[in-house]
Amino acid sequence: MALTSGIGTGPQLPASVTEQAGGRSPLESVVLVGMLAVLTIGAIVVVKRRKLRRIAYSVPVLLALLTCAAGVNSYVGYVRSFDDLGRLLMLASGGNSDTEPTAVQPNLVPGGVRVTDVSLPDPRLGIPTGRTRVLLPPGYDDPARANERYPVVYLVHGYPSGGPDDWLGPGGAVQTLQSLSDARAVGPMIVVAVDATAGTGTDWECLNVPGGPQLESYLTTTVPQAIDARFRTLPDRGDRAIGGMSGGAFCALNLALRNQNTYSVILASEPYDDPETTLLDGHPDLLRANTPREYLPTLPLTRPLSVMLHAGVVAHSDVDLAYRLGDQLAANGANVAVRTEPGEWHTWRNARIGLPYLLTFAAENFTADQPPEHH
Repeated sequence: MALTSGIGTGPQLPASVTEQAGGRSPLESVVLVGMLAVLTIGAIVVVKRRKLRRIAYSVPVLLALLTCAAGVNSYVGYVRSFDDLGRLLMLASGGNSDTEPTAVQPNLVPGGVRVTDVSLPDPRLGIPTGRTRVLLPPGYDDPARANERYPVVYLVHGYPSGGPDDWLGPGGAVQTLQSLSDARAVGPMIVVAVDATAGTGTDWECLNVPGGPQLESYLTTTVPQAIDARFRTLPDRGDRAIGGMSGGAFCALNLALRNQNTYSVILASEPYDDPETTLLDGHPDLLRANTPREYLPTLPLTRPLSVMLHAGVVAHSDVDLAYRLGDQLAANGANVAVRTEPGEWHTWRNARIGLPYLLTFAAENFTADQPPEHH
C-alpha cells in the first residue's frame, strides 16, 4: 500500500471483522458461477445432440445470461440476497426501490443491531418522502443504558438509482456494525442511511439545485436535527460523521467541507471531487462552489476535521484521486488516512470491505468523552 507523507493508512481491525465484511453470500459465490456454467454447457450439448426445436435454444441462452450475471455479481457484490435482487428488478423495470418501505430487519442477535424506518419529509426543501434507515447499536434498548447517548454516522448511497437500502443490502452495514460490536473494536454508534434522491431516484448530487430539491440543506439541517430529536444522539458536530460510496462519497466530501459546523469526520469510499452534472448549468459560481477540485486548494478549515479516503487498487483513477485529495486536505490541516483494497475495483463489494475501517476511523476521531460500556 502506497503512503504519502503526512497521511496515515487508517485503523487495524480484528480478523473476525474483516472476514465478515469480505465474505461472499451464496448469490456472490464463484461456486454459483461454476454451477451455472456447467448447466449452460450441458444444455447446449443436449439441444445439439437431440436436435430439439429452435425454441429449446432459449434455455442455454438464458443459462448463459444468468452465468454472466452471476459472474459480474461475484465481483461487484451488489446482489447479496433475494431482497437485493427484488430491488434490482424493480429498478430495471423503471420503478423506485425506495417509494415503499421494505420490512424492517430484526436484530441479528438478541440485543443486537436494530434497524428502524423513519420518514423525514421536508416539502419546504422539495423533499416529499425522506425515507431513512436508522441502525441502532447493540444495547440501545437496554434499560440500564437509558441515559447513554451515541455518536452518529450518516451514510449516503451511490448511483444510479440508489437508495438507503443499499447500505443495508450490498453495503452490509448491519452485519458490519454487529461484528464491530462483537469484537469490541469500537464504541457503540448510530448509523443512518439517508435517501439523497428526493424520493425520485434522480441523481441530484446532494446539491441545492436551482428550481429543484435543496438536498444540501436537507442533509445538513433537516436530517441531523430530526435524528437528534428522535434518538439518543450526541448532538454536536464533534460526534457526527458523514460518509458515502461513489456519488455518495462526493456528497459526503462536498457537504462536510461546505458545512464544517455540522460534520467533523468525512468517510469517502471511491471518491469524486467533481459533481460531473448539468444540474448547475447557467450557474458557474454555484458550480465552482460545489466542486472540491476547484475550491479545496484555498479552502480554510475553520474546525478540526478528520477524513478517511478508501479506494480499490484496480480502480487506478480512484486511488490517484484519493491520494490527491488526501494531500490537499492534509496540507489544509486535516487529519487524513487513505486505505486501498488489493484486487478490488469501483464496486459495492469494495465499499462493503471498507466500511468497518471507515466506521472505526470515525469512532477514533469522535471528540466527546464516551460513557463507560456495560458488559
